[in-house]
Amino acid sequence: MFGLNKKSIRLILVNLFAVVVISSALMGCTTGSNVPPSQAEKPVESLPNQSESQNDSQNKKLPDAVASAVLKDASKRTGKSTSELKITTSEARTWNDGCLGLAEPGVLCTQALVPGWQVQVTDNSKIWTYHTNKSGSIVRLNTAAKYDGASANNFTTFTYS
Repeated sequence: MFGLNKKSIRLILVNLFAVVVISSALMGCTTGSNVPPSQAEKPVESLPNQSESQNDSQNKKLPDAVASAVLKDASKRTGKSTSELKITTSEARTWNDGCLGLAEPGVLCTQALVPGWQVQVTDNSKIWTYHTNKSGSIVRLNTAAKYDGASANNFTTFTYS
């Protein structure tokens, strides 16, 4: 067949298979880098089958477990005790992926809606923005959030790059 022996055909098939596997793997390695961070962090509208009062009660109060997890992470990163840190704002969010809207190059994120929280923590001189899942078992620092104000009480100066 076309002057090819079995060994040549086998080699061609193995190489073709390798190209298909590598191509498929690379196509699945998207990190959401084409999506601007501001879009990845936008909350998704509530699902239609959830009642409005249920959403209101869930959105108002940050669960203690989430607050504790965020303060513990901030304490570990800053070297300050949790009593020196305070949560200034919290907002219920639904993240567009398993990376909680904080995809990194080379990291695969599940493409599923993840309910959670955006939480801001301060030591009265700096502010850190965290993304969590609903229970607080996943806590990620948003390193793209920058605070450029002189006062820790001025929250309008956050920019996302």
